[in-house]
Amino acid sequence: MAERAPKVLFVGTELSPFSKVGGLGDVMGSLPKALLQCGVDVRVVTPAWPGVLQKVRDAGYKIVTGLQHVTVACAWRTVEAIVHRVDDADGVPIYLLESEYYNGAMYPWEINAATVHPFMIFCLQALELSRVTEWEPDVFHCHDWPTAFLPCALAWHHHYHHFVKQDGTRPASVLTLHNVAHQGIFPPGPFFEESGLDRSCFNMGGIEFYGMINLLKGGILSATAITTVSPRYAWEIQTWESTEALSGVLYNRRDRLNGILNGLDVDYWNPATDPLLPECYSADSLDGKTACRRELLKNTGFDPEWKGPLVVSVSRLVEQKGFDIVLPALKQIETLGAKFIFLGSGHRWIEDALRDAAVLHRDSLCFFPGYNEPLAHLLYAGGDIYLMPSLFEPCGLSQMIAMRYGAVPVVREVGGLIDTVVDVDAEGGGNGFTFLTYDTQGMFWSLRRAIERFSNIRAWDKIRAKGMREDFSWEKSALLYRDLYRRILKEGG
Repeated sequence: MAERAPKVLFVGTELSPFSKVGGLGDVMGSLPKALLQCGVDVRVVTPAWPGVLQKVRDAGYKIVTGLQHVTVACAWRTVEAIVHRVDDADGVPIYLLESEYYNGAMYPWEINAATVHPFMIFCLQALELSRVTEWEPDVFHCHDWPTAFLPCALAWHHHYHHFVKQDGTRPASVLTLHNVAHQGIFPPGPFFEESGLDRSCFNMGGIEFYGMINLLKGGILSATAITTVSPRYAWEIQTWESTEALSGVLYNRRDRLNGILNGLDVDYWNPATDPLLPECYSADSLDGKTACRRELLKNTGFDPEWKGPLVVSVSRLVEQKGFDIVLPALKQIETLGAKFIFLGSGHRWIEDALRDAAVLHRDSLCFFPGYNEPLAHLLYAGGDIYLMPSLFEPCGLSQMIAMRYGAVPVVREVGGLIDTVVDVDAEGGGNGFTFLTYDTQGMFWSLRRAIERFSNIRAWDKIRAKGMREDFSWEKSALLYRDLYRRILKEGG
């Protein structure tokens, strides 16, 4: 007898391409499609943040508006949301919840009991969604601290602690940790009165964290299973060096912790069909990459016929991405015989430093502030070397995109970078250049190795081709998630 397809509801605050801030949005937009292909009955629910409904319409999707209202009780009042259903072209139904609570910025500047209120409401509305859809999930798959409240509610809420499906069984929950640096920590204040959680969970074995509320900790302790976005990151977060006081919590739940590597939407990130490129190409025919390189050089003001290596970076400009070791290296940039192109936005001091460097080294460095999707594609396609010296990197997608587009990565051996990039000098060869120590000297050494290897055309072509032929699709990871859902359901949630 065939095994019944697990019913899984993805619960997340971002959804690419309609409401994306980071990698979470990419996962929410691409993993469900892969799960559907391997036999999972999957649906997605996300808030209809300002402008989202219009973006969906502009993308040509049909919205069934005002399906019904989903109602929850929170802080001594009832809260309603209009449920809009989007019938996705890839077959994954999407529910957009429209409410007054989702009218502001997606993520607050300050975390407190008031600013987490919309996330609590969203989680409770996700639990009640089946009353409207008449489709009951077996598993609620939550993502990061904003939806970590959902497994907390299933464990400790006065009402949802008793939540059961129509068949009398309890639903399971999976919490994916995309970035443990963000935990949703704040003073208790009126939290318990407003959230409906029993105060008995405010202890070391629950949601309490040094006298504060820690939503991520609560989710880790209450979820049926926990996943991270790469195997290496699953190991790292159990160490004090990575997560400090939360490391013990994660270590104690290591039997429920699974490291599953994120994948790429390989239909979107495909240099052979990418409509944003001036000319497409593949590993077997690289003429189009030469055209992309020439176009990129024109956009920077560099000589379009320049033959040396192009080092590119598409990144958020924050410490996590390694810019505190990149910036000191720029003083020596002209000794490398390469040209550097940066695209990104973030901390003002990093933006200012890159602007100053672009003026000082105008013949070697170009900086594009902000984010521009067509330009990002052009950097991946026109670049020879992709620089990603992260302090920590839960998974990272940029190094995968770079390899797929024929830009050889220079990365630090950390998190998902070490799971995807193998140094070219390792036994059997590799697809990039790596370094271990987090300092400018280590990064500069690895970057110089890449630039020197670039001059050996035959060796470089081999390295580039290896990266372009790597399989970074969701197929393998989706099967691992499917098996995880089946396993926890057999265990009874």
